[in-house]
Amino acid sequence: MSLTSTEKCAAAEELIAGGKFEDAEFLLEQVLDSHPLNVTALNAKCGLLMRSGKMAEARRLLQIASDIAPEDPVVLTNLANVALLENRIGDAIDSLEQAHVARPDYLAAILLLGQVHQMLGQRKEAAEWLTRASALQAEDPEVLAAGAAFELDQQNIVEARRLYEKAVETRPGHIRSLAGLARIRCLAGDFEKAVDLAKKAHLLAPQDPESALVLAQVFLQSGALGDADTLIGRFKRRYADYAPIVVLGAEIRIAQGEVQQGLADVAAWFRKAPGDATRLVAFLKLLRKAGDWQRILDMCEKLPAEVQASDAVVSLQEEALLALGRNKEGWQSWAQRRNLPEGSPCPPVQVTLPPRVPLLDEMVLMRFVDAVARKGRLEVAGETQIPGIWGRLSEAASVEWTKDAAPDPQLLADLAARVTLHPPDNDGFRPYLAPEPGRRTMWEAALPAGGRPRVGVFWDARPPGLLIDHLQDALKDLNIHIISLQFDESRHQLRTWRGVLDAGVKLEGPGDLVNLVDCLDLVVGPDGVPLHVAGALGRRGIALLQENHEWYWAGSDRQSIWYPDVERIVLPIGPSWAGAKTALRETLERMIPALHLPVTT
Repeated sequence: MSLTSTEKCAAAEELIAGGKFEDAEFLLEQVLDSHPLNVTALNAKCGLLMRSGKMAEARRLLQIASDIAPEDPVVLTNLANVALLENRIGDAIDSLEQAHVARPDYLAAILLLGQVHQMLGQRKEAAEWLTRASALQAEDPEVLAAGAAFELDQQNIVEARRLYEKAVETRPGHIRSLAGLARIRCLAGDFEKAVDLAKKAHLLAPQDPESALVLAQVFLQSGALGDADTLIGRFKRRYADYAPIVVLGAEIRIAQGEVQQGLADVAAWFRKAPGDATRLVAFLKLLRKAGDWQRILDMCEKLPAEVQASDAVVSLQEEALLALGRNKEGWQSWAQRRNLPEGSPCPPVQVTLPPRVPLLDEMVLMRFVDAVARKGRLEVAGETQIPGIWGRLSEAASVEWTKDAAPDPQLLADLAARVTLHPPDNDGFRPYLAPEPGRRTMWEAALPAGGRPRVGVFWDARPPGLLIDHLQDALKDLNIHIISLQFDESRHQLRTWRGVLDAGVKLEGPGDLVNLVDCLDLVVGPDGVPLHVAGALGRRGIALLQENHEWYWAGSDRQSIWYPDVERIVLPIGPSWAGAKTALRETLERMIPALHLPVTT
């Protein structure tokens, strides 16, 4: 007895769920050969065509299905998927809301509504839709993965991992969950495992744009720029208007040093729909990646009032102002947007660290905590990955840590805004870290002496960051003691650099850097913890930066605003660090005589 069309469609859906798309397509074509108006088969075939980037054929079949069953929730959801891939967000929401009205318990439409609202930054609405989905099928892998993605967006890493892992337990080949776990591994710096997970997800669905996006992102973050470019290039040809692919492709171009080409690619995409706010914000964010801060401000001034006032645009304006050294304007906007009370905060002050606040942001913001703690008690709630450095804060005795967040917490950035906006209450920069005397004495005795300056160095482990090779040539033959401050696995790269003291092998955690760096004459490296420690201690440093550096490295020419004793060298964007050797060498040869020490000729 032959299989019925219903049986074949059901089997095809199972095959699609398992990533066996070619087998599924074979069954669906059998159905459509004999029943060309079978809506179930048309819907499933449309899904496969969208995954392979055959949008014109997908739209043709969807039109047939829509003519037959205009209120079918599956058809409407597929129309929404097509609209999303073409960056027509409004049309997608309209179709999904119609699908929900037609069938209030249709899980796919509910989940996609949650994801679209999350993508637009509308967290409350996203949470409401995801709650509805969970009430329908809490253990479904798709529901678990959607919930995990939401938690990940909120920086709730532990809960996101739990939900993704539960989805994989339920369905071992669940593509979206494998990709999500790869993203989490990337956040933890475990790039090898991240690549393995992302590759597995991509191989299960090699034509799926979402799994390809995650793999390309992992390649980019792990320094495999060529692999990232090759992969995303294939999908750009299929999904010419899908925002995540267009933007990621441009980000890869910028990381490779092809800044103008990357901006031109997104500018052309933006001009297709200049009134589309989502395209506009994507272009502004890309300008941030390119370090084109003035252009961000120039564009924002010309926007319609309602777009200019949106949180996404105002946030970019604030960051641009700070990056250009216009601190008071930037923090004034920040304070007004959050309705902060006027006046510098008066102790006792309660502060809650945001989840997974970047380490380097913490290093900068310690300065403001120290400024307030000078006046009285300050309580900090939350988790930090660098408790040892917080313990070396000059006013650490006035800072109390608790795990219980305050009912109405003040975030660290709010604190920074208020201290900066009220200079009479802030006596300017002063060193805000202090070494532990006993441990510092041990380091002083262990480091080389003899009149030559001690220069601490560190580097990035992978491109497009500053690599060990970029430093090695610039420091060659100088009459200095070179001390490596590298304290992770990249220490092993020192095997190619003879004569360097590997201090990282004896470091007792990041907090011990404070004791070590205080014994040095100079610290050289990219944006990283050792350089921030030097700046916070008031030690001399040289920051090797690129034009898209973070806002806290704002400055005028060589002068850093945030760390007066750290000089800036700002170079073009790209993995080659063009000009780094010459600029660093010239700076060192100028600075070393200032320390009353000779340069070897």
